[in-house]
Amino acid sequence: MNSPQPLSRGIIFDLGDVLFTWSANTSTSIPARTVKAILSTEIWHSYERGEISRDNCYELSSQKFSLPMSEIAEAFVQSRKSLQPNDRIVALLRDLKKDSAIKVYAMSNVGKEDFEDLATKMDWPLFDQVFTSAAAGMRKPEPKFYSHVLEKIGLAGNQVTFVDDKEENVHAAQTLGIRCFVFRDTTVPLLREMFDSPVGRGWRCLIRNAKQCDSVTSNGVAFADNFAKLLVADLLDDHTLADLSWGSKNTWNFFAALVPGGVFPDDLDTTSLALKVLRPSSGDTISLVLDTMTQYVNDDGTFQTYYDRDRVRVDPIVSANVLACFYSFERGHEFERTLQLLHTMLLDRSYAKGTRYYPSPDCCLGFIDRLLRSSRNAHLQTSLAPLLASRLRERLGMSGDALDLAMRVKSCTHMGIACEDDRSRLLDMQCEDGGWEGGWIYRYGSTGVKVGNRGVTTAVAVAALSAC
Repeated sequence: MNSPQPLSRGIIFDLGDVLFTWSANTSTSIPARTVKAILSTEIWHSYERGEISRDNCYELSSQKFSLPMSEIAEAFVQSRKSLQPNDRIVALLRDLKKDSAIKVYAMSNVGKEDFEDLATKMDWPLFDQVFTSAAAGMRKPEPKFYSHVLEKIGLAGNQVTFVDDKEENVHAAQTLGIRCFVFRDTTVPLLREMFDSPVGRGWRCLIRNAKQCDSVTSNGVAFADNFAKLLVADLLDDHTLADLSWGSKNTWNFFAALVPGGVFPDDLDTTSLALKVLRPSSGDTISLVLDTMTQYVNDDGTFQTYYDRDRVRVDPIVSANVLACFYSFERGHEFERTLQLLHTMLLDRSYAKGTRYYPSPDCCLGFIDRLLRSSRNAHLQTSLAPLLASRLRERLGMSGDALDLAMRVKSCTHMGIACEDDRSRLLDMQCEDGGWEGGWIYRYGSTGVKVGNRGVTTAVAVAALSAC
């Protein structure tokens, strides 16, 4: 199953024929088709790039079309006076402006003097920034103009939506990975659906709270953990939601900082997730990390949780997560005993009351599903997929918190199992801010204290509903 498409952090609107309507019909002797023909000439394009003045543009156009310069000037004066804001777009802008998760921009082919004449035509503070061809010295559909805008706003192409009335401008934007709409009567409803749907609201909640992904224990202690940040990035394939990079590490710790209760060794669960999500650029580093993890597999196929031979702890879901990492790097076949261990766990339902570190049976099954999604390896799929599907069907309709339901819906959807009732219950649990309350995703093995994370639950819910 593909990762959900990220919600755009920025939306870029064209001005003419999108934000503004206008008419080329004037009381001059110049017909509308000639006004539009003037706009399509290289002379006008030079004016839009700021290479010539408006008067110079009129003069050159006068010569090209054998028309009086004064008549051309008057025709365009009247055309500019006809400009009217599109009320539906303006209403959408006002709504988007209320949410700090979304930035709003304008990008237009417009000459310097023409843009100055628009000063009173629009509530320009609705935009976070306006990019004109005259100021940039380039125009749509030149790819460098789009690259210039992306650089200035600090967003990647797949984090942006672009709306323009001209297909050639849209096609140029798409080459940079930008999500695009050719402006039509249906565009505003589609944009509202994109941002205001349950998935869109969930994304907006995550974006507003990006890099603030603290977990909370069942006795009220809040702390930052690396595992939650990495899991959110893994679920949504979006690293901007976490402030992590591989750096010089070869092992990772569940905790992002010291926590009350002592010092915990680095662990294979978090390290395997970090290796899959952050993927260091050095192949030697990847091999070193994987080879080191192989030293912590037991004879029965379980992986030790910690990089500490004096602190022997095992959990089948930790083993599943480590195995998923090995399969993602095409080395999963090395651990047949681990695969059979997980098959046995599904067969005897030993996940039903949770495991040492993972208290939720739905989360346990969700991580087995994640293992299946890590590779198309035929042996992996035939060993676990049929049995997982059977166990997921047994969970349908059972009680659970938002995390349980999100994991269940996500896994069922991947396995092609209808789960509309559970999906509806998950939707009903969405909070006013777009997120979902954190369920208990893990627990301390020694004390049983449970740990929840609202960002993780919201990310699982967004991934689950995106796949439906």
